[in-house]
Amino acid sequence: MKSNKRFFATSLIVCLTIGIFAVVGFVQAAESEQKTQEGKKEILEGAKQIMDGNKMVMDMMAKKGISDAALTAAGKKMGEGYDMVTKGAGMMTGGTMAQGKQMVKDGAKMMLDAQLATSDAVEKHGMTVQCSSVLETCAIGQKKMEFGREFWGD
Repeated sequence: MKSNKRFFATSLIVCLTIGIFAVVGFVQAAESEQKTQEGKKEILEGAKQIMDGNKMVMDMMAKKGISDAALTAAGKKMGEGYDMVTKGAGMMTGGTMAQGKQMVKDGAKMMLDAQLATSDAVEKHGMTVQCSSVLETCAIGQKKMEFGREFWGD
């Protein structure tokens, strides 16, 4: 009889321990998922701001009759990066989470590189004053993207 009680007590302790670890793991996974989604939201908002700002800069330059191969290449790279960010964000669920995250990171890097090229072209053509508010909007978008990546812890 004593052996049955001991077995029951041991089994109960083991089951409770497993249950506690399962709950803790579930809570950590849910917390991680929430951070990932918050980061994704920030990155998408920042990417949209940068994309819109870049379009405005290109429009301003075109109105002034300024045509620059580097600016055109930056615009193309910006579009490709934005497409990559949005596609990767859509993939960030379940089994494709890591692949989607990587795609968002790569697209964000492309966009930030393109934004630097755009800023250089603006400066090169002496349009810094005319484009300053738009470039500030792009800088805010860049900060949002960087802030979003901080949620991911990498």
